[in-house]
Amino acid sequence: MINKIALIFLIFVSTIFAQGNVDIFIIDSYVTPELPFKVKITFFTSDSVKSKIKFEGNEEILISEVFTDEHKFELPLEKLKYDSSSLAFIITVEDRNMEISTSESFDLSLPGSYNLEITNKSNLLDLCFGGIMYFIPSPTMVFNENETNFSLSKEFPVIAFYNSGYNYPTGYVALEYSYVFNSTNKNFVRTGYKHIFQTNVIKYVSPGINFTTDFNGFNGISPEISFGLFKFYETFTLYSRYRFNFGLDKAHSKFHEISIGLFTSAISFNF
Repeated sequence: MINKIALIFLIFVSTIFAQGNVDIFIIDSYVTPELPFKVKITFFTSDSVKSKIKFEGNEEILISEVFTDEHKFELPLEKLKYDSSSLAFIITVEDRNMEISTSESFDLSLPGSYNLEITNKSNLLDLCFGGIMYFIPSPTMVFNENETNFSLSKEFPVIAFYNSGYNYPTGYVALEYSYVFNSTNKNFVRTGYKHIFQTNVIKYVSPGINFTTDFNGFNGISPEISFGLFKFYETFTLYSRYRFNFGLDKAHSKFHEISIGLFTSAISFNF
């Protein structure tokens, strides 16, 4: 009886992540912060099912071979292959009619103190390629009242805030530098906060607000909205962004920006 009441409660307070007839409710998914590092995942299902889990780059692992609606998984982290600061996983369940349901893909964040090893899936070339991608600037078109200019910008997420069981941080604080070609004001530095809402259509929608300065008289505010389009190379997401900039001093003009870029919080302080 208690289990049924808990399940009804979870329907109202949890987000459902499933493709199929059985709903999967993720309760906990984390790695213990102290040695020995262990992966711990807890979830409920809307019906009694057998369950398995598959971590990216690893073989499928059995969780429950009997039909149940409460599932707990625990495994030493050293048993898994990994090559980044997070590890994606998918849960698969089978009901009494042998119908299969799967969850969405989740990212399991690894402890910051964990020394990442290079496995068979990764090599030095992969690391170099990832580093190059991290520093790729965002091409941007800048529109003001009189002209249109091309710009290159680079955003660095500094602090990211996570909730357990989510693919992206709920929000992050970033620093950004922009260089505008053929413009009177060429150099801009921004700092701001971006909040992330994950969606079923695209990866995420992220409104944000920045303080902007060129250290030469322009000081302003820059509201923005970003759309995470798709994820690749495990930790990078291609996004498009619109931003409106206006100076706190009325003497300075307003201008708009449209850009595309790559987002990752892999190299940030995560909380």
